[in-house]
Amino acid sequence: MNMSLYGFGLTMGAVYVLVLAVAAFQPSLAPRNILFGISIPKSAVDDDAVRKLRRSYTGQVIGYGLAFGILVAAGILWKTGGTMPVDDTQWLATLPVGALLALFGISGGLFVAFHQKAERLKRESGWQEERRTAASLSLRKERLHYPLYAFAPHLLVILISAGAAWLLYDKIPDSIITHYNARGIPDRIQDKSYGTVFEMNLVQLFMLAIFIFVNYTTGAARMKIDPADPERSEEQQRRYRKGMSLLMLLLGLGMVIFMGFLQAFMLYGGSRMNGVLIGAAGIAPLVMSAAAVVSMMKLGKGRMEASRPGEDAKWKAGAFYWDRSDSAIFVEKRTGIGFTLNWGHPVSWVILAIILGFALAPLYLNP
Repeated sequence: MNMSLYGFGLTMGAVYVLVLAVAAFQPSLAPRNILFGISIPKSAVDDDAVRKLRRSYTGQVIGYGLAFGILVAAGILWKTGGTMPVDDTQWLATLPVGALLALFGISGGLFVAFHQKAERLKRESGWQEERRTAASLSLRKERLHYPLYAFAPHLLVILISAGAAWLLYDKIPDSIITHYNARGIPDRIQDKSYGTVFEMNLVQLFMLAIFIFVNYTTGAARMKIDPADPERSEEQQRRYRKGMSLLMLLLGLGMVIFMGFLQAFMLYGGSRMNGVLIGAAGIAPLVMSAAAVVSMMKLGKGRMEASRPGEDAKWKAGAFYWDRSDSAIFVEKRTGIGFTLNWGHPVSWVILAIILGFALAPLYLNP
């Protein structure tokens, strides 16, 4: 295997393993009293059957995921002969995306299967619904997420990136490289225009809007307080939401900085070396994502959800919340950490349409 193919495989393999780890240990990120989207009594969180179910899921995801990854890697080696192909590398660049999508399908299918097992375990064990939760008016008055001005550094990075492109516009080559193949060689070139020059800044703004939106949900999401232990429950909510807000703040800053570097490579470079540098720079968000996963696991450790009676049925497949009678738009997730939308609320679909509109707009602006 030559060095070029080795580097490509190492980078893509690292991404695959990271995603596999997140999928495999997803139950560890959820509240301890939530088993694959099903609420269980707090007294049962350390039950042998519960532990066995979690271990079985993790083992199967890792087993199937690694087996599939090895098959993909073997297929690449067989087709390339261990040497980076000179021509027609488009399939090599798109294959990792397909592998990740397949991994999502595998882990998602297993999660649904284990959700059904958890539902059956709860029914056979005779575990009763938890008592009704209470709301905390005092906690609701607190600011549990960072204010909008905390994202000023993110906007400053975008302004610097766009400002540099504006000042150096005349020095930017008439042809701009917008894509590199798996060998680090330019394979997509577009004529210089305001659209191609500032496209990355629009992407930065879109990403910033997403992070601001997610940060807002940490404070706006419905709050559930356990009436049996309100003080501990409030402190848990306070620590969890502020931690999530800080995580979104730092992740957002890292991503807009990375996109700024990517724009600089595209506009002020053009050689094969720049393609290699872009690949090296791609390690930054990978390391950042790995650090985020570790932070998420620490943030969610020991967390408990104050579940409401009958709420299990409102979580479709244990992951999608649907309740038309609930006025809350944002709710705390039962899978992983963070917050999600109440898909039974019409506003949630409006929000989804706006996000998709911004995401797809570049395709129509630059067909």
